[in-house]
Amino acid sequence: MAYATVDELAAGLRIRVNPDNTDLLQACLDAAAVEIDHEADRRADDPIDPADALANRLNVLRGVEWYKANDAAFGIIGSDDTGALQAPRDGFNRHRFTLSPLKQQHGIA
Repeated sequence: MAYATVDELAAGLRIRVNPDNTDLLQACLDAAAVEIDHEADRRADDPIDPADALANRLNVLRGVEWYKANDAAFGIIGSDDTGALQAPRDGFNRHRFTLSPLKQQHGIA
């Protein structure tokens, strides 16, 4: 279950929701929510509150990244203004620290 709405993701992308992009926007939110749930590693009897502000903001941020992932499919993002830029390679890793307040179970290292 996503922690943000399609309208919130569209606002983060600065686009409008329409019948052609609704399914893709929802898929990006759902993919981000799977990552959030996996990293938070919550107990089954205590899931993340669907209204949690941190989960919401991270869901939108990561949803934006998922939406734009095709633009950087080969690791390069092109722009007339900036030229070619290398896309970050760490995927979800940079969001782990942000999500740490919601994490419940920590493995033993």
